[in-house]
Amino acid sequence: MNRVIILGIDALEYNIVERLDLDYLKQKEYGKTIVPITEGWKEPATVIVWPCFITGCRPKEMGYCSPILFKQPLQFVLDKVVFPVRNFVYKTKYVDNVEQKKLSQDVINVFKDITKRSKFARHPERKDIKAPTMFDNSFKSKHCYIPVYDISMDTLARWDIFDAMKNPKVAYEFKTKYRKEIIDKKEELFELLEKDYELIMMYWYCLDGIQHALFKDKVTIDEFYIRFNSVVKEIQNKISKDDLLLIISDHGQEKGIHTPYGFYSCNQELGLNKPHICDFKKIIEERLNVI
Repeated sequence: MNRVIILGIDALEYNIVERLDLDYLKQKEYGKTIVPITEGWKEPATVIVWPCFITGCRPKEMGYCSPILFKQPLQFVLDKVVFPVRNFVYKTKYVDNVEQKKLSQDVINVFKDITKRSKFARHPERKDIKAPTMFDNSFKSKHCYIPVYDISMDTLARWDIFDAMKNPKVAYEFKTKYRKEIIDKKEELFELLEKDYELIMMYWYCLDGIQHALFKDKVTIDEFYIRFNSVVKEIQNKISKDDLLLIISDHGQEKGIHTPYGFYSCNQELGLNKPHICDFKKIIEERLNVI
């Protein structure tokens, strides 16, 4: 039985994989991917990119276009007034200082937080994904921890990121927790590989959190990349040469900020050149003979 195994690694950065020359993460074919960036937002959003990946659809066709869903008429005011004004200010000469730009984004973030806490806004949920996914097919599949589809962003609480930035004790606990996540999910994946699934997708969040909280700690970041490289080596030793192993990220990360592209690699030649992240659903379904 030929299978497709997908490793969704949040924030896996192309340039770091290259710098460290991580052959197992690179596999036979690798490169950058094009990812959707919603108008009014300066970087790719996890809650948009992963649903686009599993549906093969751009945000509008997938079901929603914003990382935060606001109630009407607030959503209309944001789309037509607040975000356009913010973008104009951000792009013009009136805001050419990095700190001023950061303040502009911080104001928007505070506004989002207030509206979310006051129940005028919420994170996207599985019900908001309107397009069929790669798991809505006749083959037997298993998906684990995919943002929005399996878990809500409320589950991925990130307040400990800020604590880890300023408290060495919290930073130590932070690293310990995410080292454990790598191991635990690897073992969970190994158990799934023993079963008769044709499509398996396992998602890891930890690399995103580590790079946000400890972006100045190059040694720790490199350590986590090397750990993932070792995990992929172990997985490759567990699967058949006929199995397709796809590694995919929703964006990269440098200096604690999402980069505007993703990463992909495959253990088989796909002949791709900077594909859009939405392209992979068709490739996977063709591989599993559902098209």
